[in-house]
Amino acid sequence: MYTDGGEPAEISYASAKDFVANQQLEVPDLEDYYVVVDATINGKPIELEDKTILGLYNFLESQERSE
Repeated sequence: MYTDGGEPAEISYASAKDFVANQQLEVPDLEDYYVVVDATINGKPIELEDKTILGLYNFLESQERSE
């Protein structure tokens, strides 16, 4: 769930890799500055230090590199 300053909205991806790939597009689904209200991977909540879409991207990108 995220907000762009208005009402909370929700978007789902098939996998974390799909989210990362989408954010690398010239025109991604979500702007970097949107605020992440909550995020889950396989139904498990994740804690973000930077609670923005960019923070979520960086978190997932670092998880991919450590695998």
